[in-house]
Amino acid sequence: MFGRPLTGEEIQAFQIHSMALNQLINNAVFENEFDKKDFIIDEVVIASETKKRFPNLYNEDNTLNDTALNSFLSQQSLKIDDVVKIIDYEARSQVFDKLFFKINYPQEVGKILNKHINHTRNIDLIKFNINDFNLPNYNDLDFSITNNQIQDYFAQNTKSYINPEKRDISYLLIDKKDFEDQFFPSNTQIEKYYNKNKALFLETEKRDFIQFNFKNIEEASQFKTNITSLNFQQIIKFSKENKIKFNEFIEVSKNEVLESLSNVIFNLDIGQISEVVETPLARHIVIINKIHPENQKTLNQSINEISNTLKEVETDSFLSDLKNRISQQILEGFSLEEIANDNSLKINTIKRAERQINQIENDIIKSEVIAKGFATNKDFVSDISEIQENVSIIVNVDQIEFEKPFELQEVFEEVSNDWLTSLKIENLEEKIKEISKSTKSIQDIASYLKIQIENNDLKLDDINYPSILKNDVFANDINEIALSIASEDIYISKVNNITFPEQESNLQSIPLLSELKSNFGSEIIKNKNISTNDNLIQALISQY
Repeated sequence: MFGRPLTGEEIQAFQIHSMALNQLINNAVFENEFDKKDFIIDEVVIASETKKRFPNLYNEDNTLNDTALNSFLSQQSLKIDDVVKIIDYEARSQVFDKLFFKINYPQEVGKILNKHINHTRNIDLIKFNINDFNLPNYNDLDFSITNNQIQDYFAQNTKSYINPEKRDISYLLIDKKDFEDQFFPSNTQIEKYYNKNKALFLETEKRDFIQFNFKNIEEASQFKTNITSLNFQQIIKFSKENKIKFNEFIEVSKNEVLESLSNVIFNLDIGQISEVVETPLARHIVIINKIHPENQKTLNQSINEISNTLKEVETDSFLSDLKNRISQQILEGFSLEEIANDNSLKINTIKRAERQINQIENDIIKSEVIAKGFATNKDFVSDISEIQENVSIIVNVDQIEFEKPFELQEVFEEVSNDWLTSLKIENLEEKIKEISKSTKSIQDIASYLKIQIENNDLKLDDINYPSILKNDVFANDINEIALSIASEDIYISKVNNITFPEQESNLQSIPLLSELKSNFGSEIIKNKNISTNDNLIQALISQY
């Protein structure tokens, strides 16, 4: 809306916190009713909806990407159960809305609403950047710090010039890779593990094969007839010339393909052409190119794999014990320094950190430490937080420098520029008011500003203009002049005429879902005892 993050004052002025809270309460009420009425959704549906919602969390083989998942959960401060609950509620809500609230406005009412939504307003428009506008009396202005007008402006807008809260944060970093070198297994351990687990190092039979894919069984059968007398290379050439799709697979084991295909593939000889195999995806013909027999890997071939396995197990076991010990020490009131000394950990520090709106580029750990630090009280050792896969932090806030208004001399340049902008806007408002009472001609304003007038047809869904301009234009009467301000861009508009669409054949039905659901929810809420923690809400708003 503003092209920048909102301040706490703006959030309250626009009642954004109330709208968000009302939506959360509404959702909670519906979720509670769903649970009471045993309205459930199959887990398969939830899994499918999760993948649609968060496709980046999945690998190409349709399995969860643990690294991406852990990073996402850390960034959003969520647990996996939270994500499942969110998707579960959304899936149930979508079904419920479709069954009970998928109703449109009556046709005649819909026609009227559609005409309003799709109507066009022809406007004369003046647009410019406020910095390009020069006040007529600019040379007479006093830009010294002793100017009472600037001092008064600063006093009235002190909340816009706040020196943000800063914190000194100490933290312990527990990173798995920092401990792995301590747990390299000996040759004796590796040999012992190999002898006890030889079956783990038995490489199953693998096969190289070509798989041809067809839409129907007729095409597949005809292809097999055509290639029966051809050798392997001739079959490949024939397929390419006739643009027949095929895939080449190298060293595939039996459990890596669909069962219906693997039963065929692992019963063919080299060069043998299969019968037509049907799967839910297509019709297939398979030709075996090479067979890699079952093979028992030697100890030497398995050393790296065994070493990594044993190192992983030992490191995980050590970290589990370490975290349990530290968690107990936190409960017993140990200081961060005592925990560090007792567990041979290094204390890291971040001095005068400011609250981050977005993560620090290329430094996720620092971002997470700062976020945790601003959610923790002073001199209070936090719990262990998993911020990435195999990376955890423990945070202590050493010092807090609370936010406070800047002194005028510290932000004088910014304040004086803002004061000048306010004078410019006042001048424009007075000029528009003066002309609106007399000639009502936007041309007079254009002449005053020495800017050309544009003539445009504007619709509600026009993406080329800011919302504040569209809101003003569509709220104004014909010949009414309005001033709209979007950041540093100034728009002065006058509505010339209003045109409604003549054709009704393409008008869309307008759903009543939001109105029906809101009223339905209001009736349920009447029987609920709901209270809010206003102090917590104000604390959250104050973070912005």
